[in-house]
Amino acid sequence: MLIYSSRFHLEPKNGPQQIVDCIARWMGRRAGGYVEGKQLAQGINQRLRDGSTALSRATFDSASEPTYPLLFCAQLSHADKDVGGRRWFSEVGLRQVERQGPIECTILLRTDEISPRVTAPIQVTRPLIVQTLMETCEPSGDTPGLRVKRLDETSAAAFLMEVEREARRHTMVVVSPNRDGVFAVQPERLRSLLVGIAEVVEVPAGVDTFKIEEIVGGRYGAWGGAINVLFQARTGDRGIYCDRTLYRPADIAALTAEGKNLDSEILATVTHRTNLPYSWKHISLEVVSQAALRSQLAASIHRAKNSDEANEYAALLEEADKELLAKDNEVATLRQDLEDKASLAYRLQSDIDSLKHALNGRQSSGDTSEDELAAIRPLRDAVASLIGGEPSLEQSLTIISTFFPDRVVVLDSAYESAQDSKEFMFRKSAFDLLWSFVNDYWSALDGGQGDMIGKRAFGANSFAQNEGQALTQMGKRRRTFTYRSTDILMEKHLKIGVKDSVAETLRIHFEWINVERRLVIGHCGKHLDF
Repeated sequence: MLIYSSRFHLEPKNGPQQIVDCIARWMGRRAGGYVEGKQLAQGINQRLRDGSTALSRATFDSASEPTYPLLFCAQLSHADKDVGGRRWFSEVGLRQVERQGPIECTILLRTDEISPRVTAPIQVTRPLIVQTLMETCEPSGDTPGLRVKRLDETSAAAFLMEVEREARRHTMVVVSPNRDGVFAVQPERLRSLLVGIAEVVEVPAGVDTFKIEEIVGGRYGAWGGAINVLFQARTGDRGIYCDRTLYRPADIAALTAEGKNLDSEILATVTHRTNLPYSWKHISLEVVSQAALRSQLAASIHRAKNSDEANEYAALLEEADKELLAKDNEVATLRQDLEDKASLAYRLQSDIDSLKHALNGRQSSGDTSEDELAAIRPLRDAVASLIGGEPSLEQSLTIISTFFPDRVVVLDSAYESAQDSKEFMFRKSAFDLLWSFVNDYWSALDGGQGDMIGKRAFGANSFAQNEGQALTQMGKRRRTFTYRSTDILMEKHLKIGVKDSVAETLRIHFEWINVERRLVIGHCGKHLDF
């Protein structure tokens, strides 16, 4: 099973041998033994103290001047200490095209199981050698994840350009703190795991998330403790679309409750997309062996041509070389064809996803699943109740939030208060009030008219800008609701009735969020005490 793969460039001061020495020390520490760097560079097959095996191959040795391109691969394999029948393989490949040039480094981590009976789950991890190389062997400046980046009001425009840059090949992971300023996973810890394959972008505590969202949009950001994984941007028939995996605070809490490691989950989400393309470019033991064979074959052809007695031998070697070259080209063509088809599949999927996003809903078919039915039933029932003239408060909220998601946000607290007011009798009047709220009133506010428009839109008896009397601290707390990690006091309200009765009185507390051009409803139910 392929667990992890990455590819980046290093520029060590002392050339490839500095990297090889670093790999040798890592192997020795990992296996509790000693691996000599110079021997590793020449090629070894060594069993280490803890039963691990160290293998390496190279296209050069100490007895000759290195030829370019220079290739090297080292592999460390060991049994899983907890799962019988499973073995781990870590490989590091190097390629230097010319002397003093940058060194391409590829990493691959995989497991082999002796049979399908080995089914123990695997926790995705990043080989320690990745971080070691980053710290000691001078990664090039274009390596993703060398530092945590910030998403704030000043960097939002640049962030949006980077997200939608089609030439971007690396994933971006946006991490936000909760309302207490605490991250579910520390950005620096996440950066160390994703270095080489993804950028980590931190939303600092205390920034104006409304302003940021106004610039980057709701799809690319992360707020209130969420984590947003943004994959490569694709250009389809409907423009640029960036697929993502969003971990909301509730998702993170569920993973934690299940005992799952959040670091590992995010790493698995990223590598699920990046492993295959990076593995295709991995400089494996087989790649190095083939390059060494080609080098030996070229040398044999050269010697044979300089010998009068070996012309026929030279012709056979040249023919073998041509056949190997043809096979190499065929493999390269097939791989490129596979990459092109994968790219096309992603582009088409991007068009599908962007259409779904634009529709902001689900299309059902004759093969509708139970999950899809469960999602659409509340709306269907709400519309049926509306036609019958008796939608509940909860159903009225469902209708306006579904049909006007760009105009209104209904908080969970509003749904909860609506559920607590099931006895409310004037249901049709409440729906009419909410319908005017998301149409006439919203249009007036969006057009720049002052808040006094509320009295004209609803009438003086149905709208109030405030409570009309001083509120106690407890009264203010009852009218304070959290939206995007920000506490908002909502004194503005719509009203029906004045009696101290859940059945005959309704209060809908809300606030206008100007930067989003949205109305946010925090309460829809009984009259709140002062």
